Amino acid sequence: MMISSITLLLVTILVITAVPIYVNAQSTLDVKIIMMSEIFHYGEKLDYTIIVSNVTGDDAAIYITDSIGKRSPLYSTPILEEKTRVIAPIGFDSIIWNEGKYVLEIEYSGATHKADFTIIDDGSVGIPYWINDLAKLWLTTQIPDTEYAKAIQYLIEQNILERPESTGDMYIPEWFRYPTTWWSSGQITDTTYTYTIQFLIDNKFMIIPFDQELSNSETESFL
Repeated sequence: MMISSITLLLVTILVITAVPIYVNAQSTLDVKIIMMSEIFHYGEKLDYTIIVSNVTGDDAAIYITDSIGKRSPLYSTPILEEKTRVIAPIGFDSIIWNEGKYVLEIEYSGATHKADFTIIDDGSVGIPYWINDLAKLWLTTQIPDTEYAKAIQYLIEQNILERPESTGDMYIPEWFRYPTTWWSSGQITDTTYTYTIQFLIDNKFMIIPFDQELSNSETESFL
């Protein structure tokens, strides 16, 4: 009888001791960011996977530290599964993003993790996203040729396109809507589209005059 009591006492002690260990193990949350690549080029989209050990119902907060050390909030996203792939809706462009090393950081239910990536200029082109929005308006005739010509002029002013040697009256060929449709729907890259525009300008198939007004406020209205 005494042996049974001692055995029961030992079992009780073991259970009481083990419960906090189990609870602590369960409450430890791990979160990781797995980059799809450590190197990105202009025109490519940031692509990574968030991995969590437990879905808590909280949103994940994403921060980015740029090449000069400035940390900024990027966005918040709900975590509904243990693995969540995130692909940015727009690609990197050289106007907003400088070359160099960046740090992506996640905060989720008290846990944090960081991952590095680098933007390298290999000659690829990233066109600002608002020009794609403008292209869709032009394709559906919601804006005239003159307005879309201002977007092309902006690319020239930002040195994404080379400045033509001479200009004249604005002219955009009607068939240029075809490659613009392919580009706006993601069938050709930003680089291919800019090469197309540059060829047309260089060979006088497209004329973009520089007497059009393009103020900062006008540009910012698309951002």
